[in-house]
Amino acid sequence: MDSKAKDIERREWKKIVDRILEKEKCLVLTLGYIDTGKTSFLKYASKKIKENGKKVSIIDCDVGQSNIGPPGCLGLLNDSGKSFYYFIGDVYPYDHSKVITGLLELLSRVDSSYILIDTTGLIFGKGRSLKRAKIMSLKPDLIIAFQRNHELEGILKNFPQYEIIRENVENVEFTSREKRKEIRKKLWKKHLKNSQIKVFNLKDIKLRNTFLFSGMESRKDIMEKILGMKVYWCEKIPEGFFIVADEYGEQENTIILKKGFEEGLIVGFIKNEICIGVGMIIRVDFERKEIYILTNTENDFDFIEFGRIKINGDGEELGRVYNLVY
Repeated sequence: MDSKAKDIERREWKKIVDRILEKEKCLVLTLGYIDTGKTSFLKYASKKIKENGKKVSIIDCDVGQSNIGPPGCLGLLNDSGKSFYYFIGDVYPYDHSKVITGLLELLSRVDSSYILIDTTGLIFGKGRSLKRAKIMSLKPDLIIAFQRNHELEGILKNFPQYEIIRENVENVEFTSREKRKEIRKKLWKKHLKNSQIKVFNLKDIKLRNTFLFSGMESRKDIMEKILGMKVYWCEKIPEGFFIVADEYGEQENTIILKKGFEEGLIVGFIKNEICIGVGMIIRVDFERKEIYILTNTENDFDFIEFGRIKINGDGEELGRVYNLVY
């Protein structure tokens, strides 16, 4: 973008900030596809609002490219400088209800009259329904729609009752998928810095958002005869059986995961519904019912919550584990 285009952009942004400041308090929701300038605008708006002597808080809903907390988390940065994270457990917001719940939880901890909310660039398909749910849940005072070619109109036309500012976007460079993964890799390493392996016994902790250890232990020898392979863990759950064996498998009303499925899985340490730190599972000892987790988090937490995404020690993403969380 050349200097002339930047000057025009800043003049338009100033008009938007002036409109925000006309209100005694204002919840601003930004919408837009990837790389349309949402985050840059919010940084600009936050700075200008503070320069006017007002308190402003920012909520970052971009679980894949967070500017506040670890990847896989929603983040709140209050005017006081204090931050809060809500654990989602993936860099893609598969679970819409969890995202909305987390967003409302963070909103309850805001300390400012002006709230700026950044969102992911998902605006098509399921992304459209997530944006609709956010608007309906938040009831924003102002929606700022960053779009190149009317791509948000399918969402916006459902909300004529809200004040909407449409910001046309031109000449913005796209960040490649590989570059985004590289950024997340650095963020994972940052938030796992100075970590050590800690051992947690199941009798001392509570797990959340996973079928693992949620049911009643069942006899492995019987299941081995049925499946014809080595079984390391078997439990009866309301949905049927949850099994860890030598290979992945498919059986009616049965979840079968391969031994080692948990290695590299991201977890969140939860206290009062807030994520106080993240960790990476090293392994599970099914005989001792112990979980080995690489983390820098202290032991004062309510739950260990399972995510979907897996990483290695360098922060490189290795894929997802399915049929483990619910």
